[in-house]
Parts: sequence; C-alpha cells; structure tokens
Amino acid sequence: MAIFFLVPLGFIAYGWGPKILWPGFAFAFFGNCILILGTGLTVGHPLGNMAWDILFFSVTAASFAWIILPPHEYGSRIPGPYRLAIGSSICALVSIGLFFRVVNSPVFQENVMSQVELIASLYSGYEIEGYLLESINIDAVIIAMTNIMIRGGALISSVFILFVSRQISIFLVRLFGGLRRSDVFVSFRVDQRLVWVFCFSLLLLTISSLLRMAGLGIILWNIVILCSMMYLAQGLGILNFFLLKPKIPSFLRFVAPVLFIFLIFSPGINAILLGIIILLGIAENWVSLRAPGARKDFSKGPPSTPEA
Repeated sequence: MAIFFLVPLGFIAYGWGPKILWPGFAFAFFGNCILILGTGLTVGHPLGNMAWDILFFSVTAASFAWIILPPHEYGSRIPGPYRLAIGSSICALVSIGLFFRVVNSPVFQENVMSQVELIASLYSGYEIEGYLLESINIDAVIIAMTNIMIRGGALISSVFILFVSRQISIFLVRLFGGLRRSDVFVSFRVDQRLVWVFCFSLLLLTISSLLRMAGLGIILWNIVILCSMMYLAQGLGILNFFLLKPKIPSFLRFVAPVLFIFLIFSPGINAILLGIIILLGIAENWVSLRAPGARKDFSKGPPSTPEA
C-alpha cells in the first residue's frame, strides 16, 4: 500500500480544490520531515539517507499536486498531460539518483535476492527453480535493474504512481461526494509533429542498438517513452470523450475508472491495454476520432450553437 501515499493529497484536491490542497501539501511536507528525522536520529540512520528520503517524498508530492491542481493560472495553462510528463520526468531523475545511492547497500542487495528467491519459490518442484537460484547472482540482477532504470524504467514507474494515484483519488471523491474538474484528458491533443519525433526516435533507437551506442540508446529510450506517454494521454482523451456522451449511462462512467485501475494491476493485460490506448492516440493523427469541438469541455452539457 506504500505506493498509494499520494492518494490523500488527490482526495482533498478533487474534493476541496487548491485552497486546501496546497496547505495540505505543506502539512504533509513538514510532517514527513519531522517523522523521518525523528525516527532516523533515534535509530542512528545516516543524515544523507534521511535527506534523500525527504527529497523523494517532497518532489513526488509537489509534482503530484502541481499536476492535478496548479497553484497559479500560469501552471493551469500547461495541459494536464504535459504536466504529467514534466512531473514524471522530475520524479524519475530523483528516483535514479536514489537508486544509485542505495544500489551498493548490503541491505538493498539482500532485499533484491530475497525477491529472486521468492520468484523461484513460485516454481517449486520444477527444474526452473534450481536454475534460477544457481544462475542468477546479485551482480547480474543489479546490472539488469540499472539498465532498466536508466532506459525508461524510472520514468514509467513515476508515471504509474502519479497517474494511478490520480485515478484512485477521483474514484474516492466520486464515491463520497462531488467532484471538481477531473477530465483533463478529454480535450487534450498532441501536436501532430510529435509523431515524426516518435518515428525517428524509434528508427535511431534501432540503429543505436545495432551499433551498440549505449549513451545514445539511453536518451532515445526515454524520448520514446515520453512520446508514448503523450499518445497514451491522447488515447485516454478519446475514451473520456466517448464516456462523456449523454447516451452513456452514469453507472458506466463511474465503473470505467475502477475497471481501468483493475486492469492496470493485471500483469500481461496491462501491457496490452496500454499498447492499445497508445495506438488509439497515434491513430488520431490520421483519423478524426473526436468531433471538431472536442477541445471544449462538454461535461456540463453540449454547446448552444448547432455548428459546434
């Protein structure tokens, strides 16, 4: 349940707005500092470790609050999906820094190997169990984890935590009462020129892999994932657009976010689901999947002019 630490902030944001959200963030920030420093100094944790814990919580919580409800109108002018991309990138950089700080820690390595043993135990009675325990060593696992983290793993993890926390917050507010603005994806459209950035990045990524240009590959992986995030947001906007149509039952609008979260946590299914939504977002570059007036928010009813 630790990954849902942002949900309380999202709940007060969508329930009571920015005037409550940002004071709530301030209380959370100072409360977290007191908790980490108090417990850390009591048990003798190094000051550097406590500083990184405080940095991770503060940056993640501040990014999340800025993504869902910016404190100033200038922040609101940046579309929500772009704020999600920027906030996730900042959180990913902090996560990578934290990872490289703890990767050589004996405690961290013990936890990693315990997870490997847990996975191997799932195949108890099969030959693969012995193979896993004999062939996997901590150095190989750390190298694999490092490659995944710097090639987009940290970015994907940040997007996952921020987006899922947002969706759960929306569901809880809908469950207990009214909901302030939440359909930030419904009118979002990516600049059509981004598709060329996406295609050329994929092409260069293939070439860099063949030529074993690791540095360039790391940059290209993160560009591809950022572009995929934008098209994922556009795909979600298309789905939200159709869910907001008057013919759609209110019950379905309520259940759809819950079903989406359930599928996101289903291994295998989540990759297929996200892939389909990304392709849906890419397809809108050539196929008009939303009406010309889709940029406007029709959640409060259709426009008065027949032309729109």
